[in-house]
Amino acid sequence: MQTGQISERHSLARKLEALACGLVLFMLSNALIGPLVDPLQAGGEDMPLLRLMWLPVYALILALALWRAPRLLSFWLPAGLLSLLIFWVFASAAWSLDPGTTNRRALAAAFTTLFGLYFAASFDGRRMAEIIAVTFLVLAVGGLLAAVAYPKMGVQHDINAGDWRGLWYEKNQMGAMMVYCALASMAAILAGSPRRKLFVLAIALSAAMIVMSKSKTSLLALMIGLAGSLLLAATRRGPAMAVIVVWTGITVVAALALVLWLAPELAFKAIGKDPSLTGRTEIWTALLRQSAKAPLTGYGYAVFWRLDSAPANWIRKETGWLVPTAHNGWLDILAQLGWIGVGLCALVLGGALLVSLFRFHKVADGYWATLFLAIFLLTTFSESFILERNGIAWALACAAVARLLGPVPGELGQAGQTPRRPLLPEPVLAWTLAPAEPVPETWAAARDGVPTFGKRAVSPFGA
Repeated sequence: MQTGQISERHSLARKLEALACGLVLFMLSNALIGPLVDPLQAGGEDMPLLRLMWLPVYALILALALWRAPRLLSFWLPAGLLSLLIFWVFASAAWSLDPGTTNRRALAAAFTTLFGLYFAASFDGRRMAEIIAVTFLVLAVGGLLAAVAYPKMGVQHDINAGDWRGLWYEKNQMGAMMVYCALASMAAILAGSPRRKLFVLAIALSAAMIVMSKSKTSLLALMIGLAGSLLLAATRRGPAMAVIVVWTGITVVAALALVLWLAPELAFKAIGKDPSLTGRTEIWTALLRQSAKAPLTGYGYAVFWRLDSAPANWIRKETGWLVPTAHNGWLDILAQLGWIGVGLCALVLGGALLVSLFRFHKVADGYWATLFLAIFLLTTFSESFILERNGIAWALACAAVARLLGPVPGELGQAGQTPRRPLLPEPVLAWTLAPAEPVPETWAAARDGVPTFGKRAVSPFGA
């Protein structure tokens, strides 16, 4: 077969694979599911229709992972750590308040984790950012149309009346999705994507949607993500700039910590929260008392907050309302999987973030993995995103962990993959956001004769 025909078939296969990933990302975002199908946010497990709807998604994830099994094997370190965590999730069925529910929901968490690992192993950093950005740009446009043309669905009418929620159940969900869109778009630009204008538009639209949602947490995350991207890009301008950026970051973090310690009411007022964080502190105090009764193992994965859960009902009795979650990812894991589960999650997530301090230049993804993981960990103190089944946040967190702990493109080159090349050519200043030359993907034969994906050597940016 001629080289041109092989290249054409390869290009079509990669486009179809990227499209499949976009479909999975769409489903994991839960767009349209909340307002149209699952208004009570049951997550699909307690609704036969939604449970059946997820089965084809799991089949697609499994097929994609098997298709790229050789690539996944090279990501043995993050795969091993994530597998250890999922093993503990399944093991919790042995002491769960409802073993059947734990097993069923653990399977959903396993497929969500598998997709994140596959996604990072199958695509280079720039392509990952592009797929995420394009998927969420489509969702942002859909949310805009829903808010303008069908406000009954796209705008909230309850206590947050007038706030945009787009294609999601409530405004904070839409805000989080728009943060992911903007962060991936900025990463794609910094990684040298030739579609710079499209992603600049995506950032602008995402920011506008966040403003219309009035989600202060999302607005703060957006500013941290965009500013962090530019600051990390600035470190490539030389050791002196890198020292300035690091010193500035340490100073800002120390100043914020000092304010939270000496005058927490000022910080809460600035973000529009009361000192109890809208009643969260009452939930946390009651939850810690119940968790102390099963400190090492918890009460089983994803069953603690069921309506028939005795420890959860004690918390609801103390707080005086039907508490659905801890509104804190770490405390939720403590209740479900005990301190052992908390330790495993800290090892996986914290370890990857620590490694990112030394590898964020090498992974060549426009700093997406480092910044996404940082924002994810920041939001876990107010939202229950850790080990979230059928959820985009956990899937992307797993992808970020795999990107940071897995082999960099240069290391893949030793196994017949594309050699690593700089994120941007040294003469190009990061502040210009100038894209690298677009490079078509081609088939390249590895030394063992197995076809692998590669890039032409003329590009300043590699896989």
